[in-house]
Amino acid sequence: MAASAPAALFEKATKRYGGLLALDALDLSIPSGALFALVGPNGAGKTTALGLLTGLLAPTSGRALVSGFDVAREPLEAKKRLGFVPDRPLLWPRWTPRETLRFVGAAFGLAGAELEARIDRELAAQGLCEVADARNDSLSHGTRQRVALAQAFLHDPTLYVLDEPMVGLDPVAQRTLAERLLGKAAAGASVLFTTHQLQVAEELASDAGLLVGGQLVARGSPRDMRSVGGATGLSAVFFEHVDGPAG
Repeated sequence: MAASAPAALFEKATKRYGGLLALDALDLSIPSGALFALVGPNGAGKTTALGLLTGLLAPTSGRALVSGFDVAREPLEAKKRLGFVPDRPLLWPRWTPRETLRFVGAAFGLAGAELEARIDRELAAQGLCEVADARNDSLSHGTRQRVALAQAFLHDPTLYVLDEPMVGLDPVAQRTLAERLLGKAAAGASVLFTTHQLQVAEELASDAGLLVGGQLVARGSPRDMRSVGGATGLSAVFFEHVDGPAG
């Protein structure tokens, strides 16, 4: 692994489901310290791309790497460096948030006082102290989403991969998450997140990519991104590609 390896790298990453081409030879590099928004319409390939990067899906061809480690060939090394939040918070229903975090921490090699301190840190950061010992299946969707976020932050990964992380969060929790992600990026970690909320991408991300039909059709600063048709800014470029140029 090279010291200068990007936090996340897709090299001709392709995924087919039978005759459906979900991701088409994606080339994308995300450097350390980036806060990267991956946007696109439904079915564009965003969740598929995250699936390849997290090892939930195997590429049909090409590869995805985390800090220089091929996710398919070196999954344990890659996943040590990942904090992942799926598009739906999948939690063991009979466990509590505290038990969930204890299990996740142990999976990442944390134990004893250090693990308990990190659990307390995440419960407080996510506003979960009052429900820390309630069963997961008794929690609201938004609260389960905060448990999922706590899992991702627990081991202080170098790459955060978040699929629609704002969904289900109230405005206070959204602001808290945004501030925390900005702090992580400022400290050198990288963040890759998908969102359908273009305003969130424009306000939060330092860099963005637009997927349409499994292909990366635009990349750049959300405010300065420009299309070949002349549209400037992420929202304008998005609608030019999705709706076609006005005429």
